[in-house]
Order: sequence, then structure tokens, then C-alpha cells
Amino acid sequence: MRIYFINPPVSNTTKQIREGRCMLNAGAWSSLWSPVSLALCAAKVRTNKEMEVKLIDCVAERINFPKLSAMVKDFYPDLVVINTSTPSIESDLRTIKYVKDVNRKIRTAIIGIHGSVLTKDCFYLSADLDFIIRGEPEYTVYDLTLAINDNKDLSLVRGISYRKEGKIIHNPSRGFIKDLDKLPYPAWDLVDLSKYTLPFSDKQFLLIIPARGCPHKCGFCNSKIYYGSSLRLRAVKNVVDELEWAKDKLGIDNFLFWTESFTLDKKYALGITEEILRRKLKISWVCNSRVDDVDKKMLDRFKKAGCWMIGYGIESGDNDILKRTGKGINVNQSINAVSLAKKSGLQVVAYYVLGLPGETKKSIKKTIKLANRLDTDFAQFYCAVPYPGCGLYEEAKEKKWLNSNEWRKFEQNYSILDMESITAKEVMFFRKTAYLRFYFHPRRMYRILKRIKSKRTFLNFIRMVKDFLSWINKN
Repeated sequence: MRIYFINPPVSNTTKQIREGRCMLNAGAWSSLWSPVSLALCAAKVRTNKEMEVKLIDCVAERINFPKLSAMVKDFYPDLVVINTSTPSIESDLRTIKYVKDVNRKIRTAIIGIHGSVLTKDCFYLSADLDFIIRGEPEYTVYDLTLAINDNKDLSLVRGISYRKEGKIIHNPSRGFIKDLDKLPYPAWDLVDLSKYTLPFSDKQFLLIIPARGCPHKCGFCNSKIYYGSSLRLRAVKNVVDELEWAKDKLGIDNFLFWTESFTLDKKYALGITEEILRRKLKISWVCNSRVDDVDKKMLDRFKKAGCWMIGYGIESGDNDILKRTGKGINVNQSINAVSLAKKSGLQVVAYYVLGLPGETKKSIKKTIKLANRLDTDFAQFYCAVPYPGCGLYEEAKEKKWLNSNEWRKFEQNYSILDMESITAKEVMFFRKTAYLRFYFHPRRMYRILKRIKSKRTFLNFIRMVKDFLSWINKN
């Protein structure tokens, strides 16, 4: 049996990132991410030696729909599994038409949060869609391939929805994976890893998943749909073994620890750090954290073990807005976390969300002021997005805040919430203001220019500036 895993093309020139809750267009200083969800699914499926597997990242490879159709025809798979996200869902589902044009008998399936939440809507959007993988995808995709290959009863595959005799059937949900260590390493041999590089340095990097799940209750986050609210940890040895494997076998020594928050279990995060140091593993890595989960000792050890940057979800500079999000942090904690990271010699990227419930012109100005006061190395100013599956989506529908039903606008570069206290248009104005004030400050411009070490990084920087200015003006 042949299975083709596809990160589909985009309908325009936008670089689309589709990874669980991270559904965004690559924008200010962003890089494309290696398609770890598809690579994990592919790795699990090919543990069955009867399966022939391919994976193509159309975004990274700049492959359009007609070219993809030709590639599908050349491989002639029995099943195509397509990665999806909310803002790209309509474009993603177009992929199915091109697959079916090759042969109507090719089965099609999608993974992603959008289909997991709005399952019926996705079937409605694509009459040729055969299967929707709901929730955590690896074992469900694996069982689906077995059922198709062995012609078994599809009703036995937990976690799928499918069409049967004109009806949509929803099988019982699958529980979350209890032992993440049983998953194989991602099938990176199926991917051209040279396409995934860090800004400025152009060095290759990979995503590493140490844990899944988050117990916190942020109203604007939908991660629990995919990975649940209970923290599940891989063994420290298993994670560091993968880091060592990637360095020795793939020649990559830059990593992004991709989790809801790397420091949710501080003992665990330190355990990984100490194991990296014990093995004298020379790698560089980036992680994310809540601002209330760090201390100086831990950040010092991170730095010694190769961590060079940490990302904080600061969200807002107004405590009343933060309280309404349900995240459980305050501005003083953000100030302290950034200060500790700087003292440990770490670079900091700060993430802010503009247009959250209760936002006003006054509160948004507080956020812009805080961003400039904190003076982090990088900052991302996102718009609050009512993603299906999160509390904000339900609140926005109930209060009739949504000014658009176009899924392509349900992404962090757009504000689509017209609230009583502030309009979407006003949020977009302040967002542009925030970016310009932050990145065009002389001190931060100087720090960025200092990163340029060669002709290659200079040319890369010029490209990034052009992309950045185009992106700001467009949005």
C-alpha cells in the first residue's frame, strides 16, 4: 500500500505554517518549520513494512497544485494524508480535487485541529474528502492504513469520521497517547531539511517535541483539542537520544523545543538540560515558557546547555486584560521573566496578542509601551484569533463580534473581532504601530544589524526586510 503525506500548496505566495495550534503565516523574522506532525505520522505508518511512504512539503518546495497533481500521478498512492490549518482550510481542501483528478479511487484524509472541531463543515466544503482524522493523529493514521490495506471494517478505527452510503459516520474518539516514547523519531529522511533554516544565520534547524498537553485555561488557545489538558512527558533519555541522533545522523545541531510550554514541569526541563550537559552534547536550542515558570538558576543552566533564546507569551501589558484571558499571569511576572533571561545571557522573543476581550485603545497602548520597555530581541504582535475549539470562538459567536466568516482571515495577521470596546480596524492600526515602533527603534535596529556576519547573511537580511515591509503594508 502506498501513502502520500502532503503539506499542501498555498493559493498565494504566503508561507503557511501548519502545526497543531500553530497556524500562521511566516511573517516578521519567521522561518518555515519542518513538518513534524506529518513526519511523525509517516514514521509510524512505515513501521509496517507493507507500507510505502512518501512526504512532500509543498510550501517549502514551492510546489503548486498542478505540479503536485503530476507528483501524485507519478507515485500513484492508495491514500493521501493532508495537513491542514484553519486559515488555509479552503485552500487545503482544494488539494483533494487535484488528487481525485488523478484517480477517483485514491482515498483522501486530513489531519489538523480545524477538521477535529468542525468535522461536518469540512465534509461539506469538500465532497471528495473521504476521512477526517480527529485529534492526535499518529496512531489513528496508522490504524486507518491497516484497515484500508487489509480491507477491515472502518468502524473499528477510533478517531476517524468518514462517509458511508451517503452518510457521515463519526467513530468513537481515540484517547491521547499515553506513552510518547513509543512513537518513532520523525521520518526526516523523507524531507529536504535544507529548506528549514534560521533567520540571519541560515543554519538548518529541526522541531523536537519533548511533551504534549497543557493544564492551563487560556481562553484564546485551542491546543487542548489536539493534545489535551494533561501534561504528557517523554523520557528525558528519549528526548536527548533524539537530539544526539539528529546531530550525528542528520548533521543538524539547532533545535526548537516545540511544546505548549517547555517549562511546565521545571524538574523535567532541568532534567533534559542536565542530560545535554552530561553528554557534552554541543547543540543550540530555543524553547518557550510561561513567564511564571522560570527562575535564574534554571535559565543559567539552559544557557550553559546551549539554549540561546527563550520565547515568552506575554500577551498584554494590561492586568485586567490578562485576567480575562484566564492565563493566570500578570505584567510584573513578565517584567521579571524577561529580566532574568537577559541576566542569564539569553535572547528573548516576546509574544503579544492584541484585541483580546476587553481590549481598549488605552490597554493596547499599555501593551505597546510594555514591549518597548522590555526591549526584547524580537517581538511578535499577533491579533486575537477566535480559532474553532477555543473559548474565544464561542464568546465571539455568542456576542456577534465576528466581522468575517472567511477562514483565511482566521489567522494572527488579521483582526476580525469588532467588539464594543475596540474595532478590528483599530486593532490593525495599533498592530502596525507596534511593529514600527519596536523594530525601527535605533537601538534594536543596531542590534539586528550586528547579526550580519557575511555576504550571505546580508542578502538574507535584505530579503527579510523586504518581506517584512511588504507584510506590514499588506496587513
